Amino acid sequence: MASLAWHPHPGPQEAFHRSPAFEVLYGGAAGGGKSESLLIEALRYVHVPGYTAVLFRRTFKELSQPKGLIHRARDIFPLLGGKYNEQRYEWRFEQSNAIIIFSHMEHLADRESHRSAEYALIGFDELTTFEEEQYDFLRSRCRTTAVDPRTQQVVPARIRAGSNPGGPGHEWVKKRWAPWLDSDYGKEPTTEGRVRAKPNEVRYFRRDIEKEEDVECLATDPDALSRQFIPANLYDNPTLMRLDPSYELRLKSLPLLEREQLLNANWDILVRGNVFKPEWFKVIPSAPEGLRWHRYYDLAASVKTAADFTASAAVATNSSADIFIRDMINVKMEWPDAEKLIVRTVLDEPWVVEHGIEKKMHGLAAFQILIRKPELLGHRVVAVDVDGDKLSRALSWSGPAEQGKVYLVAGSWCNSFINQASLFDGTGATHDDMVDTVSGGVKMAANPRWRTIQFKSL
Repeated sequence: MASLAWHPHPGPQEAFHRSPAFEVLYGGAAGGGKSESLLIEALRYVHVPGYTAVLFRRTFKELSQPKGLIHRARDIFPLLGGKYNEQRYEWRFEQSNAIIIFSHMEHLADRESHRSAEYALIGFDELTTFEEEQYDFLRSRCRTTAVDPRTQQVVPARIRAGSNPGGPGHEWVKKRWAPWLDSDYGKEPTTEGRVRAKPNEVRYFRRDIEKEEDVECLATDPDALSRQFIPANLYDNPTLMRLDPSYELRLKSLPLLEREQLLNANWDILVRGNVFKPEWFKVIPSAPEGLRWHRYYDLAASVKTAADFTASAAVATNSSADIFIRDMINVKMEWPDAEKLIVRTVLDEPWVVEHGIEKKMHGLAAFQILIRKPELLGHRVVAVDVDGDKLSRALSWSGPAEQGKVYLVAGSWCNSFINQASLFDGTGATHDDMVDTVSGGVKMAANPRWRTIQFKSL
């Protein structure tokens, strides 16, 4: 079999490839070389007949994107005799018949396709994008009987993951590696008497069936499995620093929340209160002349106490990328009343160049009703696609807000909006309709679509 001359960077990357632990979480900040290390680690035993490894990203789009795992593997795996099957997304190595599979689990149920699988190595790229149930299920598939012909030893079963803080799985990942990641570890009643783990330290855990959770134990416990966290960041990757020296500046320019997570590996920073802060917003008596305003509508279908509000905001940007918000609407009403409100608003605001309806659930139906109204002939009404989750959309204008570039045109809505924004965490646990409608308005203002709306004849 051919050989591959590859050497890890001294420090965290070298520690990752030397780790004896069953479970390893590597990284904690952007740029630490996590993805490349996962690919290389998957190759460790491809000389062993019967060896099978699987590498996951949450979605196929992430898996196959430029510089994603599939594309990177094309530059490396053929050097060791790997042949790629485009239909099965797997590499097979000629001399040993070993296999490395690339897979995704966009939906929770996708884990079931691995029920009968047996993997010597399971790798997760960006672990915090996965659900805990997916990880736990795949952990049960980590097993092997393949024997290394060089040592006559069974290949060790291993789980390797790389990840940054943040993402929908942030909390469960932080809890699983709490001795390393949680600054309160050892202070809470459930962990009292424990001490925080040092970076790279190996700890041992066993499953407590009654509590249905993993608890720390001694290495001598017959049910013990080892676990390790190896921190790494941009500064541990001299290759990236040399080839892309501006990457550090781009990380520093991120919104506060993402900057702390991706640059400073901050697992403790709370989403609530760090997407927007009250002092970031500037209230002004009136907006500058000459702005092109876009109004976005986030519709609710119920007036129940816990239901969302129907919200709308007019948003504009200028040549300096300042964001202006005015005339916020935030009311509880069912569709018949919301329909009347939208028609009245469109007719009363000739200064708005485009009105957008959120294109999801009943929003598309509402859009189709509105464009049939003869009184709206000549007004621009569009259906707007919703990209990503609420937090991702809000982060698109969190950075400008931190820089003091978001202006609120004075109105009775301003205080309510600022209060809601300061409590926003993207989970929907509190009302976030005003924040979400600004996110939509910012998208419209940044990407205007000048097209003719076809009104059907009545």
